[in-house]
Amino acid sequence: MDFQELVKYRRSSRYLYTQKPIPDAHLRKIFEAARYAPTPHNSQPFEIIVVKDKDVIKQLSEVGFRLDKKAVDGHFYWTRFSDEELENKRTGVQVDVLPKFILDLKENPSLVDDDVFWDRAMKLYSYFVQNCSCLLFVLYDKSLRGVGPLHHVWGILSIGAVMQNIWLAANDLGISAELISGQLMVPESVQQILQILDIPKDKYRLMLIFRLGYEKKFGTWGTNIRRELKDFVHLDRFSNPF
Repeated sequence: MDFQELVKYRRSSRYLYTQKPIPDAHLRKIFEAARYAPTPHNSQPFEIIVVKDKDVIKQLSEVGFRLDKKAVDGHFYWTRFSDEELENKRTGVQVDVLPKFILDLKENPSLVDDDVFWDRAMKLYSYFVQNCSCLLFVLYDKSLRGVGPLHHVWGILSIGAVMQNIWLAANDLGISAELISGQLMVPESVQQILQILDIPKDKYRLMLIFRLGYEKKFGTWGTNIRRELKDFVHLDRFSNPF
């Protein structure tokens, strides 16, 4: 796919995948793309764990979490409840891409403290996590020496470049990808994942979890609305639009 087309085509695919496995040759292409992501001083401060074993995926999917009201409100701050609202603001996501349990919290905020509600929500979350060909876990090696007075800032930023390369490479191969973040929001859940995957917690920080697989209608879903260039590009000084 042409690069400009690929960048605009990239999607966060939050829907059900088929059971088709991803060939190892395609996984290698994805990892090669990650390998060449820019990092400070070519430090390459990342590790990737790919999980294909369905029993391990199931175990990981059952690591639950609970969001507090502040986290839930953060979701809705970036939620757009109509196509018109999205077109006007040109940021955020359509409401129908959010998990159902998040939408339930919008209708009834008191559910945030309801144990039964969270038990049901985690069963749904577990089902979606299991519905993939494999999971990718991207780690940051926090034991490496940082660069300059900002220390680890550049290294952590480079994980974003790794993420982008993984995502573009996957979509270029017709593989759908989604970052799943619920567990990453809760320190106790992160610790459980580190334990399951035998990750040395004193050396590595878990940064990203990817769900990879194939959709029946690849590229159908996702938000492709963006700000116009004039809204964020400036010429010579901030006061001059490009």
